[in-house]
This record gives sequence, C-alpha cells and structure tokens, in this order.
Amino acid sequence: LPEAVHPYLAFIEAGMEVDFASISGTATCDPSSIDASKEDTACMKFWNDEKLKGLTLTPKKLADYDVSAYDSVFFAGGFGTMWDFPKDPSVIKAIKDTYTAGKPVAAVCHGPICFQNVEIDGVPIVKDKEITGFTNGEEAAVGKYEVVSAPSGPGSCEDALTAIGGKFKDGGVFQPNVCVAGNILTGQNPPSAGPLALKVIEALK
Repeated sequence: LPEAVHPYLAFIEAGMEVDFASISGTATCDPSSIDASKEDTACMKFWNDEKLKGLTLTPKKLADYDVSAYDSVFFAGGFGTMWDFPKDPSVIKAIKDTYTAGKPVAAVCHGPICFQNVEIDGVPIVKDKEITGFTNGEEAAVGKYEVVSAPSGPGSCEDALTAIGGKFKDGGVFQPNVCVAGNILTGQNPPSAGPLALKVIEALK
C-alpha cells in the first residue's frame, strides 16, 4: 500500500497527473500491507477514500496505454509482482520504450524484478548499474526467501538482478535506500517509496 500511496501523493503534490495501470485491468492490495499500514495516516486516508481506492482496484491495462505520452513509469511492488512482472510483454515494452526515450523508469521494493528480462541491444538493462530492491535479508525477515526463490519464484530481487550484472546495493533491513543509475531509479522497500518518488520528480524538473 505505501509503495503506491506515498509516490502518488508526492507526484500529486508536485502538480503531476497520475494514472494507475495493471497487467490484467484489476489489482488487489496485499492484506498484510494494509494491516502493516494501520498507523500510516496517509495510507489509511487514501485506502478509506472509495474514489482513490478505486483507482488502484480497477485500473486500465498497461498494454492499453501509450506510454510515449507519459513522462515516467513507476512500478510499485508487492509479492505478486514477482510472478507477474518479469515475463509480461506489456511491462517489458513499457520499460524499454520509456528508457530508450530517456525518461525515468522507477521501481520499488519487489517492483524492480520488472527489469529481470529487459534487454537493450542484447544487454540486460541493469548490467553494471547500481540498483536496489527488496533484499535477501528482508525476504528472510518476513519468511519469504524460499518462496520467491527458484523454482517456485523468479529468484529474489537481489539474486535475480545480481545474476544479470546489476550492482545491487543493500541499505539495511527496512531502511530507506534509493539508487539512481541514469534514468533507472530503484527503491529498496516500502520506506523507500516516498524518497524514490522525490528522485523521479527531481529527474523530471
């Protein structure tokens, strides 16, 4: 929840327009994320506003958007993205089109798994770039490392992105951490979502 709400609020405050998208045209929020955000006033205000909540539940399909009309794309995380993002053609196309246009591509927490199968001229898009995402230490802390690891999952963000040449930066378990590598911007975990959004705003100025 905070991975979507905090960036959304930052972008709106900066005077930007924000459209939500999902792969299927529907989306659900991890119940554990809602529970963990009970003391987060901004998240609860957003989630209890039916209009705002509705933006996240029934967004347009990513494939139905012309991403060239947008200044940036931002991929929020959640455990489900580990299986949804890596091989989805609309995700890969959105990243490649935005990146090659020189526009910011951002992803936070589990979201950076979106880069796993993206190549530019046959080279992994994150090769030799400083990046981050939900770390192995954080996966272990929530008891999910074996779940996201192969063969049940695509591999943790740390393992998968390191395997394709990314320079993975671990900022500490559940500590804010943002990496900027040209127009690829990544945040490590939920506390990094707001700071990552601010870096995207800075890049767009």
